[in-house]
Amino acid sequence: MVGVGQLVVFLGVATGAMLVIAVPEIVNTFAANEDDQQWLVAGFSLAYGLVQVPSGRLGDLWGHREVLVGGLVLYGLAGVTASLAMSSLWLVIAVLVLGGALGAVIPQVYGLSQQLFSYEERGFTYGLLGVAVAVGIGSGPIMGGLLVDTSPALGWRLVFLAAGIFGVLAAALGYWLVPTTGSRGSGRISWRKADPVGIVLLGVGVTALWLPMVEDHTLRSFDRWVSATVGVSFLVGFVFWDRQRARRGLALFYLGLLRIRSYGFGVLITLLFGAYDSLFYVLAVYLQEGVGHEPLTAGIVMAPAALGAAAGALIGGRMVKRAGWRTVAIGLLVALSGLIVVVVADIFLPTLDSPHSAAMPLLVAGLGAGLVISGTGSSLTFIPSETLTLSKVPTEQAGSAAGMLTTAHRFGLSAGTVIVSTALFATLRRTGDDWLAAFRVALLIIAGFTFLALVANFANLWKGKP
Repeated sequence: MVGVGQLVVFLGVATGAMLVIAVPEIVNTFAANEDDQQWLVAGFSLAYGLVQVPSGRLGDLWGHREVLVGGLVLYGLAGVTASLAMSSLWLVIAVLVLGGALGAVIPQVYGLSQQLFSYEERGFTYGLLGVAVAVGIGSGPIMGGLLVDTSPALGWRLVFLAAGIFGVLAAALGYWLVPTTGSRGSGRISWRKADPVGIVLLGVGVTALWLPMVEDHTLRSFDRWVSATVGVSFLVGFVFWDRQRARRGLALFYLGLLRIRSYGFGVLITLLFGAYDSLFYVLAVYLQEGVGHEPLTAGIVMAPAALGAAAGALIGGRMVKRAGWRTVAIGLLVALSGLIVVVVADIFLPTLDSPHSAAMPLLVAGLGAGLVISGTGSSLTFIPSETLTLSKVPTEQAGSAAGMLTTAHRFGLSAGTVIVSTALFATLRRTGDDWLAAFRVALLIIAGFTFLALVANFANLWKGKP
């Protein structure tokens, strides 16, 4: 099961990494605008996050293997469909389905881990999943760069085609290797237990809050306020509805879990630190559109982060049993330090008049080794945080709890990508296409979110014994 879980987690990271590398060529193919870029990257993350809670709950009720295999099949079909896109709208829709299908399988991995492994074993298990994340971080940009470099017109299509093939392969492995779990009953899904009303309330609420950010350039001020009001209203309705369902043991997500200190603070920290992953989108755009590197070069530049991520995953999986939430604090401090190193290193890189002269130090050091340091910190944060956040969650609610945790991460990533990209393009307009200034502003925003996550973790440590 761990091997299949690693493959699924790898797909989740590698797909996003290949997508950000492919975005500039997609823009050239369809003459896509700024909003289209945000829809592709942030929309993928939002769709990935929106389905987490309902799919996690469905896995708890019907069986994690069944939902995992079904989601991977849909992911494969969406990848093939995206590779055939003839317009930006077609591609955006396919990418949204791709993200949603991929998001449906992630809670099943953590739900199965909760059911099949003891607490003492989960740290090591999540460490192995963290290694898969690191491999995805390292190989995703390189694979994306290689595929895109094969042909400016067709390379990005190969990215999605490769994702589709991997999805079908993972579905076959999941069917044969993952054990059946859950309360399947007669084998039919009970939609009453699945709570379609709760799914609609939560989905519309989150989407309506997210829409004004990604459509900042096309929505009027009044429309943005209406969308935000609708989002808040639906989420308030979800809270009341979910509480009523919880009394009958039928809740989509048991809000009482948030009163568990480890889970509540874990979700908050994950939400804030989710913005860190927007770093890879910023790097892809900056290195290709700003500095002038080829997609493969940009992918190799980002690869050093994987070295740190792999080390952080293995170290974090072992440290968490001894140091608890202090491990997360160390990880956040390391990630923040790495971002600062990237900002400082960027100051000493050659100017934009000589983009290729900057390639060698970028390739060797990963922006002054800042990506290695921040990559270590990211895994040293995420892996222990996942272990600790889910440690006191009842087994029968493991899927939906893991789904909400991943939703928090993806919403943080999606919101972070929108905020960072908006600041990036706004700085370019204000400074007359000064990419160095825009890149630094984006990095400082990511560092700010990381600092807020660190503050939340210190509050968690202060609240009670770690």
